[in-house]
Amino acid sequence: MPKMDSSTSGQVAVVEREMPTEEEPCTPTIPLRTADGHIPKFDAIVTPHPVVAFLFRRRTFIVLLGILAMVPWAEPKPLWLGIGVGFSLLAECVRIWAAGTIHKTEELTTAGPYAYVRHPLYVGSFLHAVGFCFMTGLWQSAFINIPLFLILYSAAVTTEEAMLHKLFGERYEAYCRRVPRFIPRLAGRTEPGQGRFSWKQVWANKEYVNIIWVVVLSSILVTKMFWSP
Repeated sequence: MPKMDSSTSGQVAVVEREMPTEEEPCTPTIPLRTADGHIPKFDAIVTPHPVVAFLFRRRTFIVLLGILAMVPWAEPKPLWLGIGVGFSLLAECVRIWAAGTIHKTEELTTAGPYAYVRHPLYVGSFLHAVGFCFMTGLWQSAFINIPLFLILYSAAVTTEEAMLHKLFGERYEAYCRRVPRFIPRLAGRTEPGQGRFSWKQVWANKEYVNIIWVVVLSSILVTKMFWSP
């Protein structure tokens, strides 16, 4: 039976249950809903270093600032802009697939893109960063945006994996042994996966925000290409 942990002052319900079997869906061993039914913030689950926590919270915003900072000096050209758009389309396909499959902190998602790589959303974000470097037409942008991305998302990966380890324990460790962190394995999964794609979940994970930003930034660079003297 579920047991409420009185030490949480009624904010987070902690569920005590046995570890699921291989056939049983993997549900969190700790709690993941607040009293009002919402998922708690990450720092209610783990307590990373304050700098790491800041980078984790603001990673997307900082990367966007880095890209926007390059716009005044950008020199988009048809070939490189086309390559960049191609990267961004591929990136968004990966992100939509991942966003539509994952149920954050509610289950250990191992199906869909998560059968090939542990962080497909971040793989998609990396492809976006590469794409925008091409779109700017400036080779120097790669020496700004790529290192910035790696610093920020290293903090994100560290924090996220600590959360998942705390939530799912040995099941997550076994998953990590099967599936690489960032470079997708070529072979598909050989075991049943947990999770199923749905467009409703894409919306629930607010992937539309990322799509809007991609369209806006791409449009700015396309406009600059046609209107630059």
